[in-house]
Amino acid sequence: MVEVVETPEQKLKRHEDALVACMAEITKLRAENALLRSAEGAHDVLRRIYLNEAESSNARIKAAQASINYEKSRLENAPPALELTAQKAAPLLADVVAKQRRRADALRDEPLDSPKARQWVWDENFACEADPVPLLPSPQGDGSDDDTQG
Repeated sequence: MVEVVETPEQKLKRHEDALVACMAEITKLRAENALLRSAEGAHDVLRRIYLNEAESSNARIKAAQASINYEKSRLENAPPALELTAQKAAPLLADVVAKQRRRADALRDEPLDSPKARQWVWDENFACEADPVPLLPSPQGDGSDDDTQG
């Protein structure tokens, strides 16, 4: 192997080139630092990082992950609010039983396909054209099952 001996002028030139490269890198980093300090907030800094193609892909990915919750709000992806409507109160059991008894008495010994039986077909509110007696509305209570007043 042949050893290459460097002259002092060559060594000085190599060090000058390294110094110029270091100064250029320092100037670039100062400019980047000033740019990031001038940003309006953390999200703006993250945005500048992930949009900067000169940054490493790892740094860009981390910045994008950190800022995604600010750009895509979780509420945008949320399902719409529920439309809640009050349901009609269920009929009292005693009223339903009374109607069923009237129906059973009226249909005793009637065939199922008779016109009288068809008149006793109930709708979802336990109403039919053959029974004019309406169900009483449920009493309004506080749900405490305490019938005593005082």
